[in-house]
Amino acid sequence: MANGLFGVSEAAEQLGVHTNTVRRWSSRGLLKSYRIGPRGDRRFRQEDIDTFVASVGGQRSNGEGQCRVLIVDEDPRVQRLLSDTVQEHGCTAVAVSSVDRALDEIEKEAFDLVFLDPTLGDADGDGLEVLRAIEDSGDRTVVAVIVGYGDTPAALEAMSLGPMFFLHKPLEARHIAKIISTVDRVQSRN
Repeated sequence: MANGLFGVSEAAEQLGVHTNTVRRWSSRGLLKSYRIGPRGDRRFRQEDIDTFVASVGGQRSNGEGQCRVLIVDEDPRVQRLLSDTVQEHGCTAVAVSSVDRALDEIEKEAFDLVFLDPTLGDADGDGLEVLRAIEDSGDRTVVAVIVGYGDTPAALEAMSLGPMFFLHKPLEARHIAKIISTVDRVQSRN
């Protein structure tokens, strides 16, 4: 970090996203950046990164201050890894494996964080429908999209629906923990 400013790589690491995602958010004006030097390299201030995370974060969904996390994935192993990591961080996890169940849960209550496989599909719709419902709800829920090899079209469509984190398969507990910690840190300030 030079002069109190982060480069694209440092900002991406802090946010738990790919550097191209940071550039895209910056280009869209979602994440404030400063152009520095003769090449106009992007730089980010800590307070702007925190403001950005807060803008996609929400209020605690229950009165106890405990974060609520929805996991939407049809693979029981992924559900278990995410649930265990979420609970290790003191959050409550609700895991579902269908679009209908996810939509029901979103209608019942607000979640602070949603882990979503956008390629989830069943007779009732696809994972992107869940993302659209979250966007339409007006809740300031943070979404972490789970993508695997070959999921590029679904990931690109998901990205067009708003700022979010991306987790790449195979999932690693440390990446999951980083997203939870970032969301929890920002929401504990609210």
